[in-house]
Amino acid sequence: MCLNCGCMRAHDDMGKPRINITYEDVKRAADANAMTVDATLAMIARTSDKDRGDHPAEYRAQMARDLSRLADDGGPGVDS
Repeated sequence: MCLNCGCMRAHDDMGKPRINITYEDVKRAADANAMTVDATLAMIARTSDKDRGDHPAEYRAQMARDLSRLADDGGPGVDS
């Protein structure tokens, strides 16, 4: 399902197009901006970092839940 849920299947929208983000979505955005997929993903991360700093309260409420989910999926967790 995508790049966002944790299933690690970057090309499968799990039947939820325009909701889950697939590789093809990122590729389309990259092509539209004359960028590579890697550069687009890096820009998403940079923009997210900036927005997190600009609007910390929006992120704080979900941080614990998300870190717990990442830990459950084998990603970096609270103790990492």
